Amino acid sequence: MNELLTRCEKRFRFSKRELFQLIITVLVAAFVLSFRNWGVGEEFSFDEGLTNLLLTAIIVFIFLIIHFSVQKIVALKMGYKSEYRYWINGFLISLIVVFLTEGHFPLFFTGSLWHEVIPKLRVGVFRGGAKHKDIGIIAFSGPLINILLVGLLAPIYLATESSFLHSIIFVNLLIAIFSLLPLPTFEKLRQFKGGTTGLYLFIASRWVFVLVFVTTLAYTVLILLANVFSYIIALAIGIITTVVYYFVYESK
Repeated sequence: MNELLTRCEKRFRFSKRELFQLIITVLVAAFVLSFRNWGVGEEFSFDEGLTNLLLTAIIVFIFLIIHFSVQKIVALKMGYKSEYRYWINGFLISLIVVFLTEGHFPLFFTGSLWHEVIPKLRVGVFRGGAKHKDIGIIAFSGPLINILLVGLLAPIYLATESSFLHSIIFVNLLIAIFSLLPLPTFEKLRQFKGGTTGLYLFIASRWVFVLVFVTTLAYTVLILLANVFSYIIALAIGIITTVVYYFVYESK
């Protein structure tokens, strides 16, 4: 623990470039999420829309920072330096989808971390280069913290039925599920530029990805459609789906 604290003290930070890119991601996500909240009913209101946009941006920023901070800390624990990168083409996809669906499908892309081995922190590690398993664990920690935060907020939300808490829960669920979409990021045709958190996890282990993604999706659907906060039911659905997937595809 002391070693991790020392590593964080010396190396944990978001550079100005990272913060700039993260803010752009936040603004796009906030616009997508608040697309249908620019007025009351059919009446447009710029002031109300701007207020909703800014409030949504603050919520998204806080929980994206938490998401990527946890990933950075886990990366340092495992001997990696991480740098946040946004996905420009992802912004375009998000805007196209939100306009085509009139805001009914608030798709946004969180961006992801790029990892680089820190040789000094990998001393004694067998074949100390970057490993898919390590990157997968780092990737998994991001959506995991969002889902855990939802679980912590659930009792308060169920007791108060606060619309503000509902917004926070909704944002965390979407950050978790959208970050797990296994997509390669291309800035130019045929120019592979890394991938999403989900892609890193998929490359590390396909069956683990299926388990994590389906469990997260099931947890999200249970909450949004039935107001049921149950890790157990979601995990059961994830395990059943993973077992079926494993015997159909992996065991051949």
